[in-house]
Amino acid sequence: MPVSFVIDSYEFGSIIVNGVKYNSDVIITPNEVVSDWWRKESHVLSLEDLEMINWKEVNSVFIGTGETSKMKVASEVIELMEKRRIPFIIMRTAVATREYNRFVHSNKVGIFHITC
Repeated sequence: MPVSFVIDSYEFGSIIVNGVKYNSDVIITPNEVVSDWWRKESHVLSLEDLEMINWKEVNSVFIGTGETSKMKVASEVIELMEKRRIPFIIMRTAVATREYNRFVHSNKVGIFHITC
C-alpha cells in the first residue's frame, strides 16, 4: 500500500518530506523517497534517471526544475507520460512542491531538483 508523503517545506538546497530533511534532489514515488540520485547529464532529466519509477502505478507526475528552472526535461520523458496519459506539470521547484501537496491522489510521483 502506498505511503502518504507530504512535503513539509522546500528552500534552495533542502527539502523536508514527512519530517526528514534531504539536501540533494529527491524522487518521491508512491512507496519511497529516493535521495542521492544523480542525473546522467547534469541538468537534463532523462528516462535513464528515472529507472526506479514503476510507470504502471503512476497517476500523476510533478517535476520541479530548480529555483531558476535550470534543469530541463528530455523530450523522451514527456513523450512517455503523454503516451501513458499521465497528467504532469513541469515548474520551478517551489511551485511544483506546492502543487504536489495539493493533489491528494496517492499514486503520484514528485521529481524535485532542489538547487539552481
